[in-house]
Amino acid sequence: MSILSTYTTENYLKAIVKILATPNKERITTGELAKLLQVTSGTATTMIKKLEREGYVKYTSYQGCSLTQKGSEYGLRVLRRHRLLETFLIDVLNLSWDEAHEEAEKLEHSISDNLTEKIAIYLKHPTKNYSGNIIPAKEQLSYQINDSPLREAPLNEKLTISRIEGNSEMASYFKEEQLLPGNEVTLLELNIEIGLAKLKVKNKVKTISLLALNNLFYEN
Repeated sequence: MSILSTYTTENYLKAIVKILATPNKERITTGELAKLLQVTSGTATTMIKKLEREGYVKYTSYQGCSLTQKGSEYGLRVLRRHRLLETFLIDVLNLSWDEAHEEAEKLEHSISDNLTEKIAIYLKHPTKNYSGNIIPAKEQLSYQINDSPLREAPLNEKLTISRIEGNSEMASYFKEEQLLPGNEVTLLELNIEIGLAKLKVKNKVKTISLLALNNLFYEN
């Protein structure tokens, strides 16, 4: 397999693993995958068929694809490398979150499993990265997210933020507002009509947009 082919295969499998980690999500459509990877539907379809020939996915026309055990294991190895690299670059080299993500995207395709494990040992085997996303364990066979969107949380109950999503601007906003993994938060009010919510974090009431709220998750 060429370097470019390996790079593409790993990007696709990592993306599919992440999408299928959502509870009750068994397939990803070609359209979903194309949008996620910013390619055309035709390009995504061609690549999915290639991955099927290589034994990584099961594909059904007009329904999308699911991962085989081989594909799940490969995708999880790539995801593990990526999130360990992000953690190392932030904790050790003091890169910003967005810088670490960009560099990890490049490095994840080139470091060996041996170096990956040395990084894990150096970091004392972290189980989550800076944004609260799970770092798969070595030789992990499956992966599922068990938290819930904060938007769906019951009102006036103290909860713990499990992870955040979004781009670097969103991450910076959450840092400023102290809406970070591990912090306790209470959803006080949800106004869908005007697109705003009120939260209480560290004894301060904050008003945030529903767009931001959609990128916050809490532990069940």
